[in-house]
Amino acid sequence: MSYKRWIKLNFILVISISLIVATINYIIDPHWSFKHKNSLNQMQLPFNERQQKTNMVYFRGLDKYNGILIGSSRATFINQNDFYNMKIFNYALDSIYPFEYRDYINFAKKIKGKDFKYIIIGADFYNTKKPNNLKFKNPEYYINNSTSFLYRYKMLFSIDSLKKSIKNIEANISKIVPIYYTRENVKKRQRVSEEERVKNYNRHLKIHLNSFIGKNYQPNPKYLKILKRLKKDNPNTKFIVFTSPISANLLVETLRKGEKIDEFKKWLRDLVDIFGEIDHFMTINSITTNLQNYPDDDHFYPYIGKLLANKISNKKNENIPKDFGIKLTKYNINKYLIEFENKIKQYKIK
Repeated sequence: MSYKRWIKLNFILVISISLIVATINYIIDPHWSFKHKNSLNQMQLPFNERQQKTNMVYFRGLDKYNGILIGSSRATFINQNDFYNMKIFNYALDSIYPFEYRDYINFAKKIKGKDFKYIIIGADFYNTKKPNNLKFKNPEYYINNSTSFLYRYKMLFSIDSLKKSIKNIEANISKIVPIYYTRENVKKRQRVSEEERVKNYNRHLKIHLNSFIGKNYQPNPKYLKILKRLKKDNPNTKFIVFTSPISANLLVETLRKGEKIDEFKKWLRDLVDIFGEIDHFMTINSITTNLQNYPDDDHFYPYIGKLLANKISNKKNENIPKDFGIKLTKYNINKYLIEFENKIKQYKIK
């Protein structure tokens, strides 16, 4: 074989392989950069929600939405379609901290081209901690990736993307996927066995409690400033703030063993002071005391997310327990906190 023929054959081989890789990546679209749907990409595996959802915002647009939801992984399990008379895009992200809110919201507003009618914030008590051991890069990194020249086409020729595509193909064929997203940005989670639930609960509870004990808990001095600025930056937007319905066991253990009852009460007062009112679900109620509603100690199943979304958007749902969620305002918070503290002291861990 001549040298020129060898070069030509190798060139054809490289081009052919590249086209095959690009075709597979396009069909599966693991980075959520295109709009198409097919039988092999209906179940999408989340590997980096910050990048994937930012890609979705940038490449698909937000024209049909009049609001966004920002919050932690707990809020990711809320179906954005369960908010009544509202078109919400779920921009909640794993382990998000308040300092990230503004950049992602501003980016979404830029893509939308105008202010949102609603900004829904899933508030978590752990956000009152000073950020440390961050797992992810700043929002600017992911936004710059999405908006960089030919980004989504470069990703088509990536071997790393191919590996993710193959995992997605396997998931869609086997249908055995514990956690996945639909192409419509709805996060699903299969119910775990009791054995796995107990294992998850014990492991996560220990980690969560440790982060609130002693010197591990350092208050975030910028927390209130971040929220106040966010509200100031969006004067034409209605803010809806809710607290996540973590399991009552985790809540009680955090406040008793972590000795954080005063900090918790201050947190609720601060949220009410800034936003006027909040929808409070991080309480002891019939949902949070039932550990079967959780695959671990803090993440609720999506069906609980539906009850929450229906509740705060005033949709009638007979399945919502009367004690699930209370609207706190400056008029009732003092009475509520007295009753709440008594419940915390009397509650027996299950």
